[in-house]
Parts: sequence; structure tokens; C-alpha cells
Amino acid sequence: MPLSTEIGLIAPIALLAAFGLLNAGKLTPDHYAYQWMNVIGAAALTYTVIDPFNPGVFVTEVLWTLIGVYGVVKIYRARRKEANKPTSTHSNG
Repeated sequence: MPLSTEIGLIAPIALLAAFGLLNAGKLTPDHYAYQWMNVIGAAALTYTVIDPFNPGVFVTEVLWTLIGVYGVVKIYRARRKEANKPTSTHSNG
């Protein structure tokens, strides 16, 4: 795992940036940026706990990654649904 140190530094930057921006009101859970920062951070931590293996952190980070991916998919589906809504061309005037 030659890049584990560099990848291990990406993880807290991504996770803490997401958390900080959420708490500062700059992002919400329905922003792609928030979800992707969580996915990237959790996936990076997952990679770093493989060798030496840490089962508790590994399970936590795999689940965190999957939850973040679910968030991205949820945003995508909601936006696609909104974009495909028919617009009303009928006016009342």
C-alpha cells in the first residue's frame, strides 16, 4: 500500500470539510459536493485500514461509503424526476 499515507491524509480533509461546510450552512445533505466528500473520505479511510487490518474501522468506513453513494444516487434520481416533470403551459388569464 504505497500511497496509504497520502490517501490517509485525503480522508480527514474530505470528511471534515464536508462536516464543516454542512454546519456552516454552506452545504446541505442534498448537495452532490457534500455526498461526494463523504464518499471520498470514507473510501480513503477504508483503504488505509486494510493493512494492518482494523475490522471495526473497516466495517464503519465501508458502510459510510455505501451510505454516501446512496445519497448521490438519491440526489440524482430526485433531480432527474424534477427535470422530467411536465411544465404547465396553461395560463389563467
